[in-house]
Parts: sequence; structure tokens; C-alpha cells
Amino acid sequence: MKKNIVYVALASTLVLGSAQFFLSANADGMPYEPVFESMPITESITTANVDTVKTTSTTPTITKVSASTSSTQNAANMNNSVESNNLQNALMQLDGAQVEIRNQLLQYKTEYTDLDNQYKVIKEQRAAKAKQVRETEKKIKDLDSTKEKIRKNMN
Repeated sequence: MKKNIVYVALASTLVLGSAQFFLSANADGMPYEPVFESMPITESITTANVDTVKTTSTTPTITKVSASTSSTQNAANMNNSVESNNLQNALMQLDGAQVEIRNQLLQYKTEYTDLDNQYKVIKEQRAAKAKQVRETEKKIKDLDSTKEKIRKNMN
């Protein structure tokens, strides 16, 4: 029993250790795109095709360098405000789409309820007609048996 506990403990530490090593070893390959990043990320982007592998590296080009840091801060603040406005617009569009989809869901539910009610009515009507058919067939059988009895009595 103690051996099993020791083996399970060793196996779990081995699995957890290898998982941690794997995650830390591959952390550089993970796509990280921060939403509220003030500086652009300069990483190389690789795209793989079936035939060839192409590596494209994108770096921002600096056209004008100014000595004043206030203009760069103003530009960064404008970028942040533009990004926040874009995010707010995206959120508002998502909210609008969600409202439209919920309205469509309500419409589908009411249509489904109407069809379900129609189905129940038709099912009841079908059951009633089946009962009428059975009763009519029973009357015909009774009349046939009565006719046969009368014919036997006549002979």
C-alpha cells in the first residue's frame, strides 16, 4: 500500500514537472497580443505553407525623431484614446448583435410554441378521427355478422 502511494506521488510529480517544463519551454512561441499595449510589439511573424515556410518580420519604421517627449506622450495618449474608442465601438456593435440575436430567439420560440400548439390540435383531431374509423368499422362488422346470422336462419 505504501509503495502504491509512493509510486503515485512520484508519477504525479513527474507529470507536473514535465508539464511545467513544457509550458515554460514553449512560452516564447505563444501568441500574446495585449489589448492595452502602449508600444507596438516588434516580433517576427511566421506563416507556414504546405510547400514552403516563409518568415516575415515586421518592425515599425521611424520617420521622424523629435527631442521633446511631450509630443510622443501626446501621440501615445491619442493612440490609447483611439484604441479605447475602437474597443468601445466594438463592444457596442457586439451588444447590438447580441440584442438582435436574442430578439430572433424570442421570435423563434414563439413560432415554435405556435407550431407545437398546432401539432397538439392536429394530434387530437387525428385521434378523434381514428376513433370514429374504428367505431364505424365495428358497426360494419356487427351488421355483417347480423346478416350472416339471418342468412343461416333462413336456410
